[in-house]
Amino acid sequence: MPDARGSSGRPRRGDRKLSGDRAGAALKVLQITDLHLRDDARPLIGVNTEATLIEVLDQAFASFTPDVVLATGDIAHDATLPTYLRFLQIIEQYHHGPKLCVPGNHDLIGPMIAARLPIDPLRVGNWVFVGLDSHVDDEVGSQVSDRDIAELVAACPPIGEKRHTLVATHHPPLEVNCPWLDKDRIQNASDLLESLARQTTVKGLVFGHAHQAVEGQSNGIGLFGTPSTCFQFEPESERFAIGDEQPGYRWLHLYDDGRIDSAVERVACSFEIDLTQRD
Repeated sequence: MPDARGSSGRPRRGDRKLSGDRAGAALKVLQITDLHLRDDARPLIGVNTEATLIEVLDQAFASFTPDVVLATGDIAHDATLPTYLRFLQIIEQYHHGPKLCVPGNHDLIGPMIAARLPIDPLRVGNWVFVGLDSHVDDEVGSQVSDRDIAELVAACPPIGEKRHTLVATHHPPLEVNCPWLDKDRIQNASDLLESLARQTTVKGLVFGHAHQAVEGQSNGIGLFGTPSTCFQFEPESERFAIGDEQPGYRWLHLYDDGRIDSAVERVACSFEIDLTQRD
């Protein structure tokens, strides 16, 4: 089973900085997730989600120029074509290079495809980036079939090749100790992770949905859950609860030998949560 626990028995959550020396020789990947963009200027629980996304991108791109940007679901809260087009417009103000998007439970695949969001596997340097669609339109929970797993494995480099794979999906493949969230995780995660481990080229899997930082591992595969670019959920909450952590993002530095160095960073944003604005 995947392990997301440290010596305390709790998921590892500490934010830290990446080493500048090691970062110089690495492929730099920026993961953003759970953007919850709207098709107008309405706030979501008191948060202007477009404004917080822009603050995240401003800070991230001031640190590094990424080789790849991953957007791991819930790109939209209002899943309309204009929302996805606005997302692309914002991202392309910062990054014209390779991008990979996967849908989350708030997304709809039709408008994503109509907006031409990049959903196909990427090869950059010695790394292959493959998306796993864990969402079902208009449902909160995940759905990953045996066929999905087989197609994911087929997209990975063959065993023995000197290339490595990073998988991107939306729903967590492990429990994050929030019962109201854990019920919607990937239910056949053990089958998924065992299949990926047999490939040997798969070195990491990044995900969203949890609106918090989580790190774990399974059979040598690093598992990385990343904070939302807007509001966060309260860690270890029994029921829906908003935490006081700031918007965040994750850097992954990927090395030719398959090593992954990763860290979450935060931006200081000012907003007041208003739970009457959940829709």
